[in-house]
Amino acid sequence: MKITRLLFLCLVPLFYCQILAAQRDASPASATNPSSCHDASFVASSGNNFRGDGECGATFNDDGGGGIDVDTRDVILRFLDCTTKRDEIVEEDDRPFHIQGWRWHSMSLIRDSRRLERLSRHLANITKDRDDEESSFGFEALERAANYVINFNMAGLFRIQSVFLNFLRKHLCDEESLGLFSEGENYAAEADAFRKLIDAIDKGRDRSEHVGRQLYDSANASSKSSESFQNKQRLLGEVARSSRRLVDLLASMRKLQETLIVPAISRVIPSKVQKSFNSKVLLSLGLLESRLHLVGMYDTVWESEIEAEKVKFEKEIPYVARMMIERWRQSLYIPKAGALDYGLSI
Repeated sequence: MKITRLLFLCLVPLFYCQILAAQRDASPASATNPSSCHDASFVASSGNNFRGDGECGATFNDDGGGGIDVDTRDVILRFLDCTTKRDEIVEEDDRPFHIQGWRWHSMSLIRDSRRLERLSRHLANITKDRDDEESSFGFEALERAANYVINFNMAGLFRIQSVFLNFLRKHLCDEESLGLFSEGENYAAEADAFRKLIDAIDKGRDRSEHVGRQLYDSANASSKSSESFQNKQRLLGEVARSSRRLVDLLASMRKLQETLIVPAISRVIPSKVQKSFNSKVLLSLGLLESRLHLVGMYDTVWESEIEAEKVKFEKEIPYVARMMIERWRQSLYIPKAGALDYGLSI
């Protein structure tokens, strides 16, 4: 009983662990260039694929329409650039971004969606000229892999993100709260810009869920013995395309989050408020789910080859939990997510 309790306490910081992630590299750009990509160094060190090249382009637009326009983006950037430097008032350690596990989980889901696309294309290649028992095993593996990515990993992230977006609306869309940290005066426009940004991310989440459902339905149908071989091949193509579509949607949301949401949280929302939110979220997380996600986030961080992320992970995830990762990989993660690597050399 004591061991179980210890492990639970060690996993408490898993998703939304407290971390000094608001590095000085992520400080806002000079006010003389308010529309520059002021947090490019933060994005480059975040473990994602977005490079700070001087062109923010932090918009979320796809063939489904919607997103934020350049004017909305620039209002937020100007707000961030004009935000009073809180380290002139409080110690630097009191102004970090604490909701770090949210970033790692987003990174993990993008990685798994790419792995799912790779698996579907691999199966399409090795089964195109054969319809036998081994092919059937491959289609069954695809269904298990899609179930993990969509019904476990994505469902877990979006369940937390739903609560998180309400938290952002409360703190980033309130004129009075923004006025406490900004040297500007147009608080109504700034609050409206953040509202549009959060709505865009929420809309992106809805689209991702829709694509995810289509993806899983196709993967599930392909595993049915009643489907013809030709139809199974067609379904493999649909899974591959849906996986790519999902990656694009998730990456678009992540870019908005990294370039606009993360710096806004670290500048506007006090540490104690972030920590309080973390505690409430952690109470809703199950121990088994936390262990599985920890393995996926660990793999994502290490595959990113970004040393800053590795340092953060090792610093913020308790030693006992880190030592258990390989055991949990064998006993929990591989049985549930191992199908993503079916027939592939790792």
